[in-house]
Amino acid sequence: MALPSAAETRARVVALSFALVLSACSSDKSAGPTHSSTEAGAPRSDGGSDSDGGVTPAPEGSPYQSLAEWHLFKDAKAQTPEDRVVPYGVIAQLFSDYAYKRRFIYVPEGKRIGYSPTEKWSFPVGTILVKTFSYLADGKDPKNGERLLETRLLIHEASGWAPHTYVWNEAQTVATLTSGGDTIDSQVVTSSGDRVTNSYMVPSENDCRTCHGRLGHTDTLGGRTRQLDRDGDYGSGPENQIDHLAKLGLLDTAPEPPASRVHLVDPFGTAPISERARSYLDGNCAHCHQPGTSAGSASGFWVDYPSTDPAVIQNAHWGLCKQPTAASGSTCGLRFDIVPAKPNESIIVCRMESTSARARMPPIGRNLVHTEGVALLSEWITGMPPGCGGAESSVDAGAPGDAAADAGAESSVDAGAPGDAADAASSDGSG
Repeated sequence: MALPSAAETRARVVALSFALVLSACSSDKSAGPTHSSTEAGAPRSDGGSDSDGGVTPAPEGSPYQSLAEWHLFKDAKAQTPEDRVVPYGVIAQLFSDYAYKRRFIYVPEGKRIGYSPTEKWSFPVGTILVKTFSYLADGKDPKNGERLLETRLLIHEASGWAPHTYVWNEAQTVATLTSGGDTIDSQVVTSSGDRVTNSYMVPSENDCRTCHGRLGHTDTLGGRTRQLDRDGDYGSGPENQIDHLAKLGLLDTAPEPPASRVHLVDPFGTAPISERARSYLDGNCAHCHQPGTSAGSASGFWVDYPSTDPAVIQNAHWGLCKQPTAASGSTCGLRFDIVPAKPNESIIVCRMESTSARARMPPIGRNLVHTEGVALLSEWITGMPPGCGGAESSVDAGAPGDAAADAGAESSVDAGAPGDAADAASSDGSG
């Protein structure tokens, strides 16, 4: 066989070198991923690996400007998650002006969640908790149409949890990062079918930390067994969420059998009224009002699930015949947080019914009254044995609720307002 000429050899070397350059450029990620311009699941071109399930976490402290760049969804508008992004739900969710919520969790490959039967779970660095809020066209089924409002991310970075919020545009094509909050004028269909107008409030990062804890102490709200021990649908019918996470290898230890787990109940289900009320308070109020360092802990008004356990309960902790420790204008002219058998004389009910910025409870995250929640707690209080030692009459029985609250100089720390302004100013989840 004849040897190639020098010219042919040089040509082959040049061709091979050019092919190698093209190959190197096609796999080079140093310039960063190329992202689609819409949220609706356009094909990826960033070369993401199978091990991360397609997710592309942002550098710590430098969140992407659009939700699409995280690649958490195959189709974000339809809320179809990537393969390693797992849907989940909570048993007793925080009321958010009748918004519909979808929740997801991403745990990096090779990492595990620290499971606990009673305490908050310990999520590894790199975990991303995702929650999308929307208004449904008919208030019941997203398949009949919806308006996506915002998607919140809570990201466990090396320095702690970082909250980021992405607001969807009116065309429902792009969700853009916002740190200062926003309002979205919307039409809301309540669970009773009523259609109302609402200026939906998107929280600022500081608002998120009001509930999730100040900077350096931020944490999840619903990331614990009692909220997550429920069924989900992962494509083959109902399956317990905790067991599903264990099957995926995402828990560091095998959970106890379902029959041994302590969990909340659906506040609007068929369980006894006392259990439904305890669950509602745990999901809606206890992120502030619990023992420890949370914003409402110093008030002594504790309504987390363990503090309301009938076996160990101390009445003063959850407001039974308890006077607020710092009240002024936020008591609606009433004396006690909870007056047994008398919901209309209970501060907690008055503040749940209020829409005054000074008096409403919770103090952020809602404009509308949760009618069903008010009815639930009113029924619970009505069924209590009456009596506060004859002192249950209001301080000013004729004072209208919001007018009395607006006239005050400071908010109560007992019935929902943050107790420490520094903590409050210092968020998400899966409440």
